[in-house]
This record gives sequence, structure tokens and C-alpha cells, in this order.
Amino acid sequence: MALKKASRTRSARARGLRTLQHQTLPPKTRYAIDTEVWFRGLIVERQPPAQRNHRWSTKDQVHDEALGWFLDRHAERPFEEYPARRTADEDLTFWVDSRLMERARRMAERDGVKVARLIDAALSCYVREQLPEELVRYRQRVQAEASRLYEARRPRARRPRSGKARA
Repeated sequence: MALKKASRTRSARARGLRTLQHQTLPPKTRYAIDTEVWFRGLIVERQPPAQRNHRWSTKDQVHDEALGWFLDRHAERPFEEYPARRTADEDLTFWVDSRLMERARRMAERDGVKVARLIDAALSCYVREQLPEELVRYRQRVQAEASRLYEARRPRARRPRSGKARA
């Protein structure tokens, strides 16, 4: 008797509900978003297993929330402080809810900017207004302490002797 595969719910990406966005962002904005994701991961892991929602602690979720927040906030009046591309910006590719992307396209057209500039503004504004700097500093302290503890436990690698060739 042949067994049927258990039917799985197709992901939002597979159903075409998410759009791949290639973007450049300032390193500070990227790090702050990573920090938000890191904190959310810590929170989710402390929840009872039945209450855990791992999707809440993903970059996709944070990007969606940031873009949605920005679109709602500037729905009535054009945003006027769109950033120009900076030389230190880093490339990033991520998935965004397709409905949010459609709203972003309409707002970008209304404001006379490219969608990438709108998303840069959305993520940068979200980070500036929604993520306290003390969270970023706390993450940096934890990373430094973790690195110190890890390095103290690692066995020292033997250094090759200088000046002598090996046969």
C-alpha cells in the first residue's frame, strides 16, 4: 500500500505572497534590525512551547512591521526626508509581504522616489524611532562578554615556529 505524503501548507513565498527586494542600507540600520531579531529570538525561546511563534522573531517579520508602520504613518502626507544613497551602504536582499510592496510602490510614485529609497527611509525611520539605542548597546555588551567567555574556554592553538622551514 502506498502512503500519501502529509499535505503541507505552502509557504507565503511559494504562494507568491512575498516579493524579493534587493536593497542597500546603512550598516547601522542593518545592525539595529539584526538586534531586534536577536531580542525577539530570546523572548520567543523563553515562552512556553505551545505559545512560541518563531515567525515573530524573523527578519521578514521585522521588515514587514517596519514597512507597514512607515506606510501607515505617512499615508496622508508625503515623507520629505528621503535619504540619498550613501557610499557605506551595504547590499541586502530580503522578502517582503507583496501587499506591503504594492502599497510602497504607490507611495513611492506619489512621493516621486524610487521604491528602494522609500524602503530605506522606512527601515531607517523605524530603527530610529522604535528601537532604543540601549538595546543595541546591550547586545554589544553581551557579544563582548560571550566572546571573552568563549575565548577563555578554547584551547590555545599552537603557533608555527618562525624561521624554520618544514620538511
